[in-house]
Amino acid sequence: MYKKLEKIVISHLMIILFWGLLFKNKILVEEGPILNAISLILFYTLYGLIYTEISNKKIPGRISILAIFTSLLPLSLLLINDLPYKLVFALISIGSTSLFMKKYLVLENVKYINILPISRKSSQLFTLGLIFFICGVTYLFDIDQLIINIFIQIVFLMIECFFILFLKEKELAFEKTFKLYYLSDYMARERDEFARIIHDDILQDIYASKNFLSSKNPDIGYSKNILRGLEKKARNIMKFYQSSLFEKADLEGSLLAIFDNVGSLYPHKDIEITKGIASDLTEDKRLIRLLSIISKELINNVYKHSHANYLSYKLYKKGNFVYIEMESDGASPDDYNKIKDSKRGVFLLNLLIDSNAGNISYGLNRDILSTRVCLEVDQDENYFVG
Repeated sequence: MYKKLEKIVISHLMIILFWGLLFKNKILVEEGPILNAISLILFYTLYGLIYTEISNKKIPGRISILAIFTSLLPLSLLLINDLPYKLVFALISIGSTSLFMKKYLVLENVKYINILPISRKSSQLFTLGLIFFICGVTYLFDIDQLIINIFIQIVFLMIECFFILFLKEKELAFEKTFKLYYLSDYMARERDEFARIIHDDILQDIYASKNFLSSKNPDIGYSKNILRGLEKKARNIMKFYQSSLFEKADLEGSLLAIFDNVGSLYPHKDIEITKGIASDLTEDKRLIRLLSIISKELINNVYKHSHANYLSYKLYKKGNFVYIEMESDGASPDDYNKIKDSKRGVFLLNLLIDSNAGNISYGLNRDILSTRVCLEVDQDENYFVG
């Protein structure tokens, strides 16, 4: 939200600077009533734009820019002394702001908005006190209307800046809370998924083996086969969830183990895999662990969520960056939209990559899903930038 308001504050700053430029070149409007009127219209415009932007998050960016341009540009031109048709420009500015507010202002949300980062009651007292203070200073020091109008605009600009900083801090705090919430939710779902795997893939085989051995004519051979398969299945599940395995091998060994372990969890899926792993890419254990975790999540998503027949995986370093490039078929537009809107697994994968100075991008061409991960690495050392 604060990024949308930055455009309004920058425009306000440009008007004040334009005001000073006209004054410096002695072409600023000199009539006091006109200056007061421009100042009042400017307050109305700024309040209207700010409150509308905050009350409605669905305003298209182009509409916001157009509203700022058509509302503030005519108002700026009114400051020119010899400009004809001043009334027309004033009406254009007021009309543009009013139309923007009428179409996009959400009245139900206005009562919760306060441009000062304090309570509504304190804000009213501050505004009233500021008005009395300005009137008193103007009378005592005999300040002319031009200076007092500039002073008021600068004060309001400072309030806007403080408000944006306040919003920025609030949004950052909310974003952290938002990420922690989904992290805890993801961990809970991972526990549920692990419990389901134990029930479906472990306990069912144990019950079956137990029943065969408890019968009057126990089939010991068949029970042994079930237990052998159970042992293999349990080892694969253990390897999949035991991330410390990444620390015991080099990068290529870790990645090959990941492909084997993930593939073994989905025996009914036959995916042709092509791997291209750069040799001697890194020896840094932290980077190996990071690349292994990211690769495991990406590979598991292909097995779990798509109907892929093939998977191409490439890992290489170029300059200061390490790249993971994956391509697989069997993806649908719905799968692609789920990736973009994910609030759990993919969301947390993005969080992990962002926190390590990287980025991830997806592309869909018919049913071909491509994924590209980029991680920045220090040029002289193997430690990644984070």
